[in-house]
Amino acid sequence: MGKEIPILMYHSVNDVPHDRNTVLTKNFSRQLHYLRTAGYHTIHLSELQAYNESGAPLPPKPVILTFDDGYEDNYTYALPLLIKYGMKATVFPVACWVGQPCGWKRKPGNDRLMSWEQIKAWQAAGMAVGAHTVHHVRLSSLSDKEIESELTEAKSILEGNLGTAIEFLCYPYGDFDDRVKFYARQTGYKAALAIFAGTSPRHPELFALPRVGISSRVPLWEFTCKIAYPRLFVGARLLETKFKNLWRHSK
Repeated sequence: MGKEIPILMYHSVNDVPHDRNTVLTKNFSRQLHYLRTAGYHTIHLSELQAYNESGAPLPPKPVILTFDDGYEDNYTYALPLLIKYGMKATVFPVACWVGQPCGWKRKPGNDRLMSWEQIKAWQAAGMAVGAHTVHHVRLSSLSDKEIESELTEAKSILEGNLGTAIEFLCYPYGDFDDRVKFYARQTGYKAALAIFAGTSPRHPELFALPRVGISSRVPLWEFTCKIAYPRLFVGARLLETKFKNLWRHSK
């Protein structure tokens, strides 16, 4: 894990403004254009795994693109742009909500999730799929049995419907603890993605891989900095959270 490979976290890509987790289509296009012109090459998590396990070669300036939750706009808006710019990405659908409106938000709006047919088309276009639990829950709040069930069933549902191995996991809300990491290994995943909490940017581990969030508020100059210095941004978020917690406890 010595090589610094930025892993970017997206949610939605569409033309609906004023949503923090939605990157406008035009901005996503600019980001992909920058990656291509700056000489970056997108890779899959399986390629990162092969590099970690056996030193398999990676292309110059590798970067990993990930999409949490599996929103339908990943298929309708993001996928055509990924194909246009020759990029790879991984989507992490919530297993029980595939093809349905988002079921875990208080105000879901029009956040419909990709159907099984759309996920298969995503794969056919050269993209990858990972697991994001069955119900989009905070895993660390569950019992051991419930954690194991969420991880096992998500893998089983996705593999049964897609006919392909699901080897990578993404923790909802970036929430995990040592028990969650243990069951992720036990249930057959090869690695798991977090956000920043509980991760180590200097010494990342396979079941707590840190990611850099790309939201609607990220201008292109900040995007380029996050790509160039991902550990710096993850470390900054960790410090920010630590100071916020200290401030809350001091009140």
